[in-house]
Amino acid sequence: MQTFNPYVDGYYDVADQMKTDLYRRAKVHFDRQCQQKAELKTIDAFERYRAQLKKRFLKAIGGLPQERTPLNPQCAGVIDRGNFVIEKIIYESLPEFYVTSALYLPKDITQPTPAVVFVHGHSDLGKSYPVYQAVCTDLVNNGFVVFAIDPPGQGERFQYYDPAKQERIIGGCTTEHTHAGLQFVLRGASVARHFIWDVMRGLDYLETRPEVDKGRIGLTGNSGGGTQSCLLMMSEPRFAAAVPCTFVMTLESYMKTGQPQDSEQIVQGGIAYGPDHDDYLTAMAPKPVLVGAAAYDYFPIEGAMEAVRRAKRIYALYSAEDKVDITVAPTRHSYSPYLRQACVNWYKRHFRNEQPDFKTGEPQTLPENELWCTPNGQVLDKFPNGKTVFHLNKASLPKAPPKLKAGSDFEKRRGEMRNAVLEVLGINDENRSQPIYPRIIAENEVDGYQTEKIFFFSAPDIVVTGVMVHPKGDSVKQTDLVLFENGTKDIPARKDLLAELLANHHRPFVFDVRGIGAVEMRQAERGRGVHAAEYKFGCDTMMLGKSTLGLRVFDVLRGYDYLSTRSDVENIGLLGVGSGAFWAYFAAAIEDGFKVLTFTDLLYSYRNL
Repeated sequence: MQTFNPYVDGYYDVADQMKTDLYRRAKVHFDRQCQQKAELKTIDAFERYRAQLKKRFLKAIGGLPQERTPLNPQCAGVIDRGNFVIEKIIYESLPEFYVTSALYLPKDITQPTPAVVFVHGHSDLGKSYPVYQAVCTDLVNNGFVVFAIDPPGQGERFQYYDPAKQERIIGGCTTEHTHAGLQFVLRGASVARHFIWDVMRGLDYLETRPEVDKGRIGLTGNSGGGTQSCLLMMSEPRFAAAVPCTFVMTLESYMKTGQPQDSEQIVQGGIAYGPDHDDYLTAMAPKPVLVGAAAYDYFPIEGAMEAVRRAKRIYALYSAEDKVDITVAPTRHSYSPYLRQACVNWYKRHFRNEQPDFKTGEPQTLPENELWCTPNGQVLDKFPNGKTVFHLNKASLPKAPPKLKAGSDFEKRRGEMRNAVLEVLGINDENRSQPIYPRIIAENEVDGYQTEKIFFFSAPDIVVTGVMVHPKGDSVKQTDLVLFENGTKDIPARKDLLAELLANHHRPFVFDVRGIGAVEMRQAERGRGVHAAEYKFGCDTMMLGKSTLGLRVFDVLRGYDYLSTRSDVENIGLLGVGSGAFWAYFAAAIEDGFKVLTFTDLLYSYRNL
């Protein structure tokens, strides 16, 4: 049986239609938010905006744990580095959820001293990564207490780890973050909540140390540590200053690059409702914030400059425009010597009122294992019963709703559930009344069956395609909207299923939802791995307050709308296989017109994951 040739048989280049559509949607929000912020002309107006934004941010990540449970800190050893020492600290941010860290202490402390919390970028080595050790060493050599904290999935905190084999089960740290993060999304939360909470509890510990001045605790990190810095700037008011590096930009500038990010960097509804990156900076206003950028970074330098420009306008309301700034290293993506020197000098200036005259050198770093808090370098090896983010997410699942019996309550609940599905999928505002302009672009006889190649517009500028196969003879019991995992590209592999439908006088309409089959999205150089185009667009839709699943379900509804316009179609069935079963399942919850429903290889329950 036939499928489509490239470019929908030459009619449309559809490879970038999803990217174009999502940017069109996002641009509306970007422009609206710029206008909204331009109208913040008083401190009161801004602080009302900031309070609302923080509230929305916390809701988007699923909130934070409510109880500050005992930290149970323990020191696993002390390293003497001459003019400073490093204490190897383990604490529990939640019961049996162990956090490994390194506390750098100057030896000559005679009174409470300013401190800097260091949060790590995406290195599997975490606090042991030499580049990060160098930043901590420069800071402590300048008299600052430094607290370097391993995030989940990094350093000694692999979340998917086999102690018997002493090896991780899933990829590297970014793969771990994304694997766990997608499971958090299923319950309406973000794995970022635990990155944040771990550091908040680390701050609780730091405040117990007599060496630390509680009123002068700062924050820094680059790349994924820049992400963590921004998340903490939005959620933790105790930080008195911050230096987020090689991450700050604008959401619009990054969306244009087509690059993905891992899960803790994705805030549900972030594009639609905020925060944008300048909001992270102004969350600290009027406290001192220095953005460390790299001129040749894959995080767009033009976005970093724009974010700081926007932030300066807000800081000016406080007459504190000089307290937010940017320094640009002539380097690629890294916490370079240029940036660590700038970080030290920022804290010298704002925490000590000293001249920013420090010049960095080549600070000595330690082998990875010397900074380990555990014998073999993993908490799940030392603490076999230790919790992981999977356990924490599972424990937070809401109870399953009670099963309903037939009757008025069932009918009421069905209506409520339909509305809930529309809202959760993010398609309650999608328009099914727009014209679809269907086109039958080919009619052929293939393998003895009459076939049609069809495309139409599910939404403006979104082409969807399908192949209709007519059974032999005049008798058609039902027209089935058929959804395969790879759409019409699966027709050759599914010919037996289609032959069975045809033998039973069913007329299959094998349908391609957006990004699938003949309208498959263009794959970037990163290919089809964990962070491929499918994942990238999934993140973009989440940040728009929508979902790729929802938009594809909407396409299925438009497939039903198309079939309903045909005079030769009476009864319409729905058949989904694999991923197609998901699209079919949710479409059937919304549209009552399907006469027969068939779902093959459908996940029994999201909860079971």
